[in-house]
Amino acid sequence: MLFARERRPSNDVLREVAAETERLAVTSELGPAEGGAAVTGIEVLRDGMTYDLVGSTPGAAVALPTMRYRLGVPKDVVESRKVALALQPGPHLAAGARTVPVVRTMMGIAAMIAPHLPGLRALAWPPAGTLIGPEFFVSSMTAWLAGGAFPALGLTAFAADDQGWLASEGLAYFTGQELRIPPELTEDRAGATRLGVRLVNQLVGRGRVREREGIIGPEGDRLVLEPSADGRHIAIRRG
Repeated sequence: MLFARERRPSNDVLREVAAETERLAVTSELGPAEGGAAVTGIEVLRDGMTYDLVGSTPGAAVALPTMRYRLGVPKDVVESRKVALALQPGPHLAAGARTVPVVRTMMGIAAMIAPHLPGLRALAWPPAGTLIGPEFFVSSMTAWLAGGAFPALGLTAFAADDQGWLASEGLAYFTGQELRIPPELTEDRAGATRLGVRLVNQLVGRGRVREREGIIGPEGDRLVLEPSADGRHIAIRRG
């Protein structure tokens, strides 16, 4: 969560926002770890799972890598001039941090508190390198939580390489594999992106592709999903 330097909230503000959020409870206040960085924040509980919201004042802000993709972000938001808080799974969720239920609940918390955090300028999802405007974020996450499709544009991103392949970024966070669409299927870039979004939605729900398999594309055409030899990528080809 990105804020202007002078607008980074304190623990008091975070507790107040959390207290007014349905089904969210503040379970403890987090101080600097002994011998560690002076990061402060709060621990919150929702649906039996705890998450840490850290980076509040007067402690240190959270470091944020450069985000490559922007969705609904105002032009005046420049990352180098912003400071960040981080919402992350608590220690007891570490083993399942990448599972859909843990991420889904975390996104639900973020979507509910985002409109009430003074000075919030954008939300970042580092696994996909995306920087997302608050309105776009809240809208897409709320739709997902209401039973809609996985927010592939936001929790993943798509970019073309110099050889014309369109590749996903961020899908591997959930499945261990990224999607690659070859040049013969990317002449219509908007159509290729729609195909990628639909496949990301399916793959997040089912997991890794371990062997070649045929599928029917969104336009009714026959396609093939084929994992790479090292299992890190899935290529889409005409069947």
